[in-house]
Amino acid sequence: MKRAAFAGVIVVVVVNAFILNRPPQPRRIYRSGAAVPSNAIERGQLIYAQYGCALCHGDDGRSGIANPNSETDEKIPPIVFVQEGYTKPELLTYVLKGNQEIGKERADGSAPPYRMPGGLGRLNRNEAGDLVEYLWSLYPEDEKTDKW
Repeated sequence: MKRAAFAGVIVVVVVNAFILNRPPQPRRIYRSGAAVPSNAIERGQLIYAQYGCALCHGDDGRSGIANPNSETDEKIPPIVFVQEGYTKPELLTYVLKGNQEIGKERADGSAPPYRMPGGLGRLNRNEAGDLVEYLWSLYPEDEKTDKW
């Protein structure tokens, strides 16, 4: 009898752990009946807002919140300069995969508390592509001058 009760408790714990740790269901980005923007950048801006990217990267992508002991000056980096570190295909992969391994500024310190969540299971490739186009568009105009 005790074994059966113990096994039942284990099953409940495992099921609850699965339910609490599963990724959220994909959400509809555009309201039903609302016109979907024809411009990828505008669609990407909606995705940026709806998925809460601004919570960490700022409304305009220019600021990042504190991320203690992260290798990026202990904050989540702004995203306006993604063109300098990624190609569009690389950024698409990063958006879909995320980054769960944030480097430490001090090796003996604790792990940075915030990670980049991936969009897999939440965004399809078209939505992720629209988000990439929006992020690409954030690059400051004064930086786009020919450096050659």
